[in-house]
Amino acid sequence: MLIILRNEPLLFVQGPPVFIKVALKHEESTSVFVLSGEESEIASEVEVEQEQAESVKVAEPSVMRRIMYLGTPFSRQVYRPLQFVLADETLTGTIEKIEGETVVIGMGEDGTELVSVEMAKIDEILWRGDPFVED
Repeated sequence: MLIILRNEPLLFVQGPPVFIKVALKHEESTSVFVLSGEESEIASEVEVEQEQAESVKVAEPSVMRRIMYLGTPFSRQVYRPLQFVLADETLTGTIEKIEGETVVIGMGEDGTELVSVEMAKIDEILWRGDPFVED
């Protein structure tokens, strides 16, 4: 007859000790103390910073993801030529390299003419006339 005690482990494994790393988040105070004469200056600075932040256009995550996929060496050879739809024009070529938020597009038969385009300005990527969709 087999008796199993619930408070004891059923299997003992000899191995190294296990340590669990726990991340603690320390929150800092973000209080701002303003003297009465400085209120108007700080308010105007905040408004200018907000206007600058709104004027910066961020690339769509789906377009950025497709550009990163198409920028790999294998995809450069398979998916060519690509059409990059911008607000006012369409560029036809291949992705030569990606530098941060900028895509360098090689245009023409041999890709000697290089054009730099910001990712945020690309609205759509077409391959064979249809929108490119990752599988």
